Amino acid sequence: MSTVPAVLARAALLLGAVLVPTFFSQELPGRPDLAVLVVAAAALLHGPVTGALVGLAAGWLVDLVPPGGEPLGAGGLTYALAGALVGAVSRWGPWSPLVPWVATIGGAAAIQAVRGLTAAAGVGVAHPGDLFWSVAATALFALLLLPLLIGVERFLLERGWA
Repeated sequence: MSTVPAVLARAALLLGAVLVPTFFSQELPGRPDLAVLVVAAAALLHGPVTGALVGLAAGWLVDLVPPGGEPLGAGGLTYALAGALVGAVSRWGPWSPLVPWVATIGGAAAIQAVRGLTAAAGVGVAHPGDLFWSVAATALFALLLLPLLIGVERFLLERGWA
């Protein structure tokens, strides 16, 4: 059972998820957080430990890709926490098809809340309206992309790569 293809697939998805929003207009009130969707897909299928590890990698990427995060490393911890929380909710997934979506939005809201708190502490800049619109945009993108990303995770799992 080789995990290398799964790691490479998640790395490619995370890199794309971090780079694609940089092409969106700066004039938009809030950009969608696509990295949290990749983290949520891994966490929903594999649990909180995998969610935290994928979240840590996603947060490091978010911290390193311009405009980056302040302070360096806070993104890694925040995304790891979001991945662990979404992974903990994964056991309730069979109850309703809305559970994965709601858990993902909860993770996105937690990430934006930490960004708002660090900005309130004087580190970085975050406007409350932008934080809200970022969660709203992430919710819309999650409706379309989360089922596809979960499908990728299931494909990796069926092949014995995850």
